[in-house]
Amino acid sequence: MQMRLLRRGDDLRSLMAGVLRVLGVTGLACGMCLAQVGPPVCAVPAGKQVPSLRPTVGMTRPSVAAAVATAETAAADPSMIVAAEPMENFGVARYRLEDYADCVGTGGCYWADVDAQARRAEAALNSLVASRKTGEKLALVLDIDETSLTNYCEMKREDYGFISVPFNEWAVSADADMPMPGTLRLFNVARAAGVEVFFITGRPGQQKAATAKNLEAAGYKGWKGLALREGPQKTMATVAYKSEERKKIVDAGYRIAMNVGDQWSDLNGEPKGEVSVKLPNPFYYLP
Repeated sequence: MQMRLLRRGDDLRSLMAGVLRVLGVTGLACGMCLAQVGPPVCAVPAGKQVPSLRPTVGMTRPSVAAAVATAETAAADPSMIVAAEPMENFGVARYRLEDYADCVGTGGCYWADVDAQARRAEAALNSLVASRKTGEKLALVLDIDETSLTNYCEMKREDYGFISVPFNEWAVSADADMPMPGTLRLFNVARAAGVEVFFITGRPGQQKAATAKNLEAAGYKGWKGLALREGPQKTMATVAYKSEERKKIVDAGYRIAMNVGDQWSDLNGEPKGEVSVKLPNPFYYLP
């Protein structure tokens, strides 16, 4: 059995078509891109049910607009003593996040935003390749989680919280071989141009074999290097760890043309990529 998730309709397709025309993507390539814009299909293993972690007894999940309207209407009642609430209600914030991830409602589409950023990265990479000197070795550095592979199905099952045990089990399971379509496209553009690709992830070293297997299964074939935290790196700040790994690439004679990640800590520190590409990630923050 499979659970299919809703995708944005013709309004999103029209919007993306306009965006891609601006970026110079037309015809067949545009049609292929539009087919990829939207959440992936999350498979439910045979004989298993995937429970929702959100309480559902006696309640129906309201729309974001309905939740906001309820608060505004009640607060306008002169007999109501309203509490100071400087922060958005966390439950409503999760509804908003879910809508953005599923490309429904009026809050935008995560997958369209990632894809548009990947298109910008492709254009920038093509320019960098065109400036390559004879014999120069170029490198593309990619993060993994929410950059090269998506954990969307597990995050959705956890109601966009973070429960470490099931999340880490998912990350090394065969079900986690789910690529970010735009990044996979960028990877293939790089390889076709003779650019070597290096993955640097904050995952612990014991996950290396499973991570490599999932990258290959997701379509990332022919990469040059895969770095995970080993030894003293396990306690290093992310910026320091990733900078150390990028320096190894530079010391091996490569010019890091581009570095792509979903966290600022994927991109900051020296040496940097000549172009750094920040992908959107509304789901979690890693310093």
